[in-house]
Amino acid sequence: MPGLRALITPGLRDTAHVIAAGVAERAMVCLHGAAGVGKTFAVRAVLDGWAPDRSCLLTLRSRPGPADLRAALHHALQLPGAGPADPAAHDVLITAALAHRSPIVVVDEAHQLSPSCFEYLRHLYDATGGVCMVLIAGQGGERVLHGVRMLASRCASRTQITPLRPEHVPLAVPRLHPIWHKVPAELLLSVDVRFAHGGLRAWAALTHHASRMLSTPDAVPLEELLEQIMPRLGPVS
Repeated sequence: MPGLRALITPGLRDTAHVIAAGVAERAMVCLHGAAGVGKTFAVRAVLDGWAPDRSCLLTLRSRPGPADLRAALHHALQLPGAGPADPAAHDVLITAALAHRSPIVVVDEAHQLSPSCFEYLRHLYDATGGVCMVLIAGQGGERVLHGVRMLASRCASRTQITPLRPEHVPLAVPRLHPIWHKVPAELLLSVDVRFAHGGLRAWAALTHHASRMLSTPDAVPLEELLEQIMPRLGPVS
């Protein structure tokens, strides 16, 4: 939306450090946290600003299998054609591309992967001699990743991305969009406690609706608008 700015939050800085460590050590790294805290956005922002030519973001369906990983890697690596029907032959192409390009492979919702998918990632990692893989997991997903044995010796870092702390809200939110520039800190904190709970996705959704409604001829003051908008949005996850 016009005017919306990305925020350099502690979570974004942590993400940058984690990815840098994974690249330096050619290792897997794990990021986890509640929905809406900005995990995926932070990874994309870091890679867009630092290594866009090495980004390999996998688009997967819910509960994917190894065949889905092959197809996603084939697409993300921009390999020609549809790929061989034989999985072993397909893996030769994918492994060669990973070893040659040394991309940063990003797997969102990694806690939904099956044991066979984790085994497939292990195979690719070992066959290439190590490649940076960023595994992103949602709330509670860290327990799943912690139980994956193959990550124990291949994971350089496990980091939790947390919501904005209350003391950060009055500093961060006014930088998010101009509509918050002159809003008192007390009101921002009240909205955060009642609705956003430090979640960047919730603040972005609230900003979008408030900005749109403020542009109408019959707009009421922002504080009144917020009282109208928050109950309508409900939990933002």
